[in-house]
Amino acid sequence: MPSSPTRRRIPGAALAVLLLATAATGCGGGGSEAAEQKGAEPKGAPKPLPTTAGEVEARMLTAEEMPGYRVVEADSWSEPRPPLGTQTFKPRACAVIAQPEGGAGANVTYEHDGEPEDLHPRDITTTLYAKGEAAEWMAELREAEERCGTFRSESSFGDGVHSDRMTWLPEPDAGDEALRVERVTEAGEETTLHSLTTYVRTGDLVTAFHHKISYGPALDKDHLATLLPSPDEALVDAQIAKLLGDRPA
Repeated sequence: MPSSPTRRRIPGAALAVLLLATAATGCGGGGSEAAEQKGAEPKGAPKPLPTTAGEVEARMLTAEEMPGYRVVEADSWSEPRPPLGTQTFKPRACAVIAQPEGGAGANVTYEHDGEPEDLHPRDITTTLYAKGEAAEWMAELREAEERCGTFRSESSFGDGVHSDRMTWLPEPDAGDEALRVERVTEAGEETTLHSLTTYVRTGDLVTAFHHKISYGPALDKDHLATLLPSPDEALVDAQIAKLLGDRPA
């Protein structure tokens, strides 16, 4: 039996509507979106890590980004910087405690902005290493915990042999890996050096957050307790986030 004219027209009308909708999508926003996606970096894509001294310096925290602190000095370098003085260690295996020179890098020296006056500047240093060197050194430093709890050190300044104690503390969840060490050095009968350093590795970069104080036997214990280095986790998080360009984890 022949179909009614009305029933024959329905598929054609539906097809026309479908074609119009498809044409509107393909010729309108679709081409524009495709071109946009082609030229733009995908959302959430990791930003490349710094590879030059200038790039590292640009990713260091500024005074405005460090509430509660004041920046004393900022510096960067493109070639390895030999240390001002060298140290020898007994046992020799504990020499791994001294951070390798590396290559390009940047440094920010800062003080706590409050009372009493902060007489012990702190610093954040980010150093770029050859591929794999940073991870290798971090692994060696981690392994040194078992054999370098106590050791002796001597600097090239000729100030005698020092007695050192190192303690590996719980590390923050930052970067690809992190380590936190506390070092107490008895530099003769009159001076004790107490430092706290947090090392955070991101790729082939190592960022060291360092705070060291020195004091003598006459210092009141209660006063000393207010001066001892303590980690600033908010500062660590802020610096590593900026170093990564706020890329998502």
